[in-house]
Amino acid sequence: MPDLPRIDLHQHPYQHRPPRRPARLPRRLTPPPPRAEPPDLSLFLYAGIILAVILTVLAIPYVISYLVDVITS
Repeated sequence: MPDLPRIDLHQHPYQHRPPRRPARLPRRLTPPPPRAEPPDLSLFLYAGIILAVILTVLAIPYVISYLVDVITS
């Protein structure tokens, strides 16, 4: 009987391979340009805080009237 190739049935641990540059792209000879700074989102933070305060101030009378209505009935 001829020797048949053996099939390796046990699983191998995952080995990370670094990404390869596609062959269709030319090789980069210069380093990549520096990344831009992330945008300043503090304005949105302040606007969100102000909107939350306005919503809370507007909701307080309704909450008080609801509690008074629940207590009196």
